[in-house]
Amino acid sequence: MPTNQTKPTKRIAVIGSGVSGLSAAWLLSQHTPFETRVSLFESGDYFGGHSHTVDLHSLDKSETVGVDTGFIVCNPITYPNLLAFLECLNVPLQPSDMSFAVSRNGGAFEWNGNNTNTLFAQRENIFNPDMWKMVSQVLRFNEQADKIAREADDLEFDRNGNVREDAKAHPYAKMTLSEFFEQFGYSKFFYQNYIVPMTAAIWSTPANMTFDKFPLLTLVRFMRNHILLQVDNRPKWMTVDGGSRKYVEKVISQLTDTRLNTRITRVKRSLADGTVTLTDANGKTEVFDHVIFATHSDQALAILGDDATEDERAILGSIKFLNNRAILHRDEKLMPKRKLAWASWSYLTEISNETDSQTMCLTYWMDNLQPHIDPRKFGNVFVTMNPLFEPEASKVVAEYEYTHPLYSPETIAAQDSLNTIQNNNLTTFAGAWTNYGFHEDGLTSGLLAATSLGAVCPFEISLNGGYPTRRVPPPPPAWAVKEFGVKQYVPAKPRFATDEARQAFLKNVLENHSIVGKKKQVGGGLGMTTVMSAAVLVVAIASAVFYFK
Repeated sequence: MPTNQTKPTKRIAVIGSGVSGLSAAWLLSQHTPFETRVSLFESGDYFGGHSHTVDLHSLDKSETVGVDTGFIVCNPITYPNLLAFLECLNVPLQPSDMSFAVSRNGGAFEWNGNNTNTLFAQRENIFNPDMWKMVSQVLRFNEQADKIAREADDLEFDRNGNVREDAKAHPYAKMTLSEFFEQFGYSKFFYQNYIVPMTAAIWSTPANMTFDKFPLLTLVRFMRNHILLQVDNRPKWMTVDGGSRKYVEKVISQLTDTRLNTRITRVKRSLADGTVTLTDANGKTEVFDHVIFATHSDQALAILGDDATEDERAILGSIKFLNNRAILHRDEKLMPKRKLAWASWSYLTEISNETDSQTMCLTYWMDNLQPHIDPRKFGNVFVTMNPLFEPEASKVVAEYEYTHPLYSPETIAAQDSLNTIQNNNLTTFAGAWTNYGFHEDGLTSGLLAATSLGAVCPFEISLNGGYPTRRVPPPPPAWAVKEFGVKQYVPAKPRFATDEARQAFLKNVLENHSIVGKKKQVGGGLGMTTVMSAAVLVVAIASAVFYFK
C-alpha cells in the first residue's frame, strides 16, 4: 500500500449542490484517509437543489415556517442510505401522512385512496361497475407485476445476487406499458385512472410520454422494490423536521469552501499534467486535480463543450430531461373538487383521455405531508407542479422550476454504460439520473462518486435498495489507484437476492422494529376478482401511495 504522508493535498471540485454534490463533498471532506481540498460550486442562490425549503409567513404575518417544495418524504425501507446519512448528521425526522387521489375533468370523476369514505368521495362511484373492475384489476396487476419482476430477477441473478444472464432475454424486456396492458386485456378505465396517473406522478412526466414509451420491466421492478405491489406491510413515511434544508445546512457547515452564485461555464481537462481547469461566468479560472459533475447529464455536456469525448457525448446525451413548474400557494381550486377527495398527493387533469395528456399536474397538500406546518396558523398550503391553470395571484407565495429525467429504453442503456466513462478523464458523473431519479438515487450516486476517489463511508452503501442489480460502483481513477491504492467499492450482497429473503426482512422489520405500519387484515384475500369486501378495496386503492422526489 502506498504511503500517504508525502502525497500532496488533492484538489477536488464538485459542480452542483443538490443531494449528489452535497453527499460527495461531505464524504470527501470528512472521511478521506488523505488530505483533500474540496470546493463546492453552485450556480444558483441557494444550496440543496431539490432539497429546497422556503419560509412561509403565517396568515397574520407573525411567524414563519419552512415548507419543502422539492424533496419532501422518505421511508426506512426504500431510502436506507438517506436515513443513514441523516443519522450521521443528527438530523431528526417526523412522521408524514401519505395518500393519493385522482381528480379528472374538473372533478367529474374523483377518488381518494385514504379510506373507505374518501374512496367514494364521489358517492355515485359506489354504483359504478368500472370502479369495481378497476379495483379487481389493481389486485390482478399487483400479482402479475410481482411475478414478472421475480422471473426477471431469477433469470438475471443467482440466489446470492450474482449476475448470471442478461434480463434482455426476458420476454417482457422490450415491452412498454401500453403494449403490456393491451396484450393482457386490462381496461382503459384501469390504466386511465390508476396506472397512468401513478406513473406520471412518480416520475413527474406527462402521461403521453410515460405510457407509450415507459419500459414495463423498469416499472414493475421499481414497484416491487418500493413495496407498491402488496397491500400490507406498507412503510411508514417520514419528513425532515423543519424541512430538508436542515440537512443541507448541516453539510454546508462541515465544508470549508462553498460558493454560491458561481456558475461554471467551462471545464478543460489535461491528462498530460493531470489537471482540470474550471472557468466561471466571470472568466475566473481555477485548477483542480479532479472534478465531480453533480449536475444533470446535459448540463455536464454543455460545460465540457468541445472537451467532451465521443463516448461522453453518446452516453450523457442519451438521457433527456423535463422541466416542471412548482408553485407554492394557498389556492384550493388546485385541489380535487370535493373536500373529501383531498389527499397528500392529488393528480389533476382536465381531459378524459389521459394518455393524450401533454402535462402532468400534481398538487401536494403540505399541511398533511409536513406536520410542522400548522394549518390554524398558516392555512391550507399547497405545492402544485405544472398547474392546469394559474392560481389566484394573491394566494401565490413563490414559483420554482425543477428538472426530472425522462425514462426510456435509451435512458436505461445509457445508465448501463455509464461506468465506461466514469473517472477516465479526471471526471466523475453523479446524479439521481444515474438510477431511478429519486433522492435516494442522487445521494447514493454522490456517495459512490466519493468512494471511487478514496473516501470511506461511515455506513454501508446499499445498491438498488438492497435488490440485485447488474450495475456496480464506478471504478477508481488511475491517480487514486497509483497514489493511494484505492480499490473499487465492493457493496454488501443484496439483502433481497431472493423473494424469501425479502419477505423475511419485511416480516422482521414489521414485528421487531416498528418501521412499517401494522399489518392490515384483507378479509377474503387477494385472489378475489368478483365482489370484494370494502376493506380489500380500500387497501388495494391505497397501494397507490408512493414515492416523492
